[in-house]
Amino acid sequence: MTKTVFMTGGTGRIGKHILQQLLALGYKVKVLVHNAEPEDVSSDNLEIVRGDILDRNTFADALEGCQFVCHLAAVFDMGAAIETDSENDYLFDHLIRGTSNVLEAARAVGTVELFEFASSDAVYCVIYKQTNALITEEVELTPRPGRYYAMAKATLESMCINYQKTYGLPYAVLRVGWCLDDDDVLDAFQPGFWDSMYAPGEHDRLGGIHRDADYLIAPQYENGEPGAVQLAHSSDIASGFVLAIERQQQAINQIINLSSDAPFKFHDCIEKVARGLNKPWEAVTLSGLGTYQISIDKARRLLGYEPSYDIDRMIDVALAKRGA
Repeated sequence: MTKTVFMTGGTGRIGKHILQQLLALGYKVKVLVHNAEPEDVSSDNLEIVRGDILDRNTFADALEGCQFVCHLAAVFDMGAAIETDSENDYLFDHLIRGTSNVLEAARAVGTVELFEFASSDAVYCVIYKQTNALITEEVELTPRPGRYYAMAKATLESMCINYQKTYGLPYAVLRVGWCLDDDDVLDAFQPGFWDSMYAPGEHDRLGGIHRDADYLIAPQYENGEPGAVQLAHSSDIASGFVLAIERQQQAINQIINLSSDAPFKFHDCIEKVARGLNKPWEAVTLSGLGTYQISIDKARRLLGYEPSYDIDRMIDVALAKRGA
């Protein structure tokens, strides 16, 4: 029997890959759309459900007969509360109220074998976290104080767990690491990408060197050591969601990290990017950049998850797409 997945966020960075992978495996997929529709996808097994995550009545009937729910739809914030607290009502609606609506619809139909919830490495505060310990699923959650998105993701993990305990709705919480798609990875080497974290004096220094010139940066820590981050390709993250459906018995009622294999250092890659784009580069000191590594051992053990992209392949693909 062909099994059916109800999906939110199917046009997003990760969702579009999940949709393509599920259809390739023969699943029927119902995708909730509000504005944008999936692009470059055509299949008799694809059904577009027009609705609004904030209005359960617009999509609840579509969950009838679905065995899986893949819930990715979300909105995002950055920065501390003093910078973003005006967005909290909007974030509450689209994160907490929206997820509550999808959980209620899934509970009501009684056929859902696995509810996948896309959480985030924001629950670990990784970009700002200073730790030498490997970050596993068992560590204490430490959302950045005042960041509503991170707090909401931690709260929603608890909500999924409680729906299982109260109603028997099986879940898989997939904590998504920072990921970019195709040539988006090159944005991480652009000056504006890290602008809010520049150490005091760096804006003035760079302005004096480059003025209006187009250049790249290699972030470094305040002690002068090369900056490092853990960055995955969105198609690899998508494969983790698909594997959790394919291996649902291993994924049921589990919390699982999805990320790349390990962090990379900007200084190890900047020359390659600079040559490919024919631009100069500068080392830039950031304030508060974390040192961390997220473990994906559990995803490997339970799901057979294995990232196919490392940073070199991501850069190669990105440069090729830009014709460099």
